[in-house]
Amino acid sequence: MKLNAFTWIIVTLAVTAWVFILPLEAVATILVLQLVLLLYFKRSKTMLAAIGGLAVFTGMMVLLQLLFGSPLNVSLFGGLRMLVMTLAFLCMLATTRIQSIAKALVDRFHLPVEYAFMLTAALRFVPNFLEDSSITLDAQSCRGYSNRGNALKRLLSYVVVIRPLVMRAVAKSETLALSMELRGFGANTYKNMPKEELTLTDFVVLLIVVVLSTYPFWKKFLPV
Repeated sequence: MKLNAFTWIIVTLAVTAWVFILPLEAVATILVLQLVLLLYFKRSKTMLAAIGGLAVFTGMMVLLQLLFGSPLNVSLFGGLRMLVMTLAFLCMLATTRIQSIAKALVDRFHLPVEYAFMLTAALRFVPNFLEDSSITLDAQSCRGYSNRGNALKRLLSYVVVIRPLVMRAVAKSETLALSMELRGFGANTYKNMPKEELTLTDFVVLLIVVVLSTYPFWKKFLPV
């Protein structure tokens, strides 16, 4: 299913609102659809690692809420909401080009070019950072790195992974800045890209977004 970048942005923003207005069953259904979509479009080790990391982080958040006295159902629903909102951005990144997202932000939402590029560059660095962390960890393991021991020892030993990872990220940012300067980055950056028109599929998806977003208003007319 090929959707316009504008449609994906609207869907992503809508999902962040749906988790607060839709019932638990609907939010869980959205989570299942997101996982199916991610595994269908981009089944890779990096994506699986990202999903696993988000699941672990969600479990930690649920555990912290339980430790601070929140009921079990409230903690689980809160963790589910956070996971669904995060996966919505992953779905957009897995199915849409970064350049298309930036052009949609500039053309459709009239966001300044500098802010659109800054936002999309940050989104681009997330999967790159995950991939670099895996490469760096493998390289350091070949050099004798071991993360065995207690939690404090493993945290301190992870410095040998963080340092080259940060240096690699800084080098990439400097290369990106130089490349932008050489290519004349400015107000006309996205003007030469072909305009992507909305298709029938986009209008159908946008209609579904409107229906689900107005759920609190028309749910009272549903038979109990």
